[in-house]
Amino acid sequence: MKELGGFLAHVLLLAFGVALVLRAGRLEAQGNLVEAKRTVRRGGWIAAVGAPVAAVGAGLLPAHGAVVAIVMLVSGFAAWLAGLAAKPRPTGWAAAGLLVLGVVVAIASVR
Repeated sequence: MKELGGFLAHVLLLAFGVALVLRAGRLEAQGNLVEAKRTVRRGGWIAAVGAPVAAVGAGLLPAHGAVVAIVMLVSGFAAWLAGLAAKPRPTGWAAAGLLVLGVVVAIASVR
């Protein structure tokens, strides 16, 4: 269980970036397009920085670390692309789903 705590600490930056992308999608739906564009770009870059950190944290897991690392990198890449395109809604949910998938696989590998 100690490995899981170390992994989850590494995932926080990626989770924060993905959360900003999802928040930007909500802002876009409400009509705040300028604020949404600013938020999605910030979130995309934070997720792009957090994805390699989360992938390194996946190395702490005893099993399936490579699978979790790949899923975390793809999640960060999806959020980064959403930030570059300034279109948070469809890609933000994909990035969030991949992030949750990676955390579920990490929890299953520790148990």
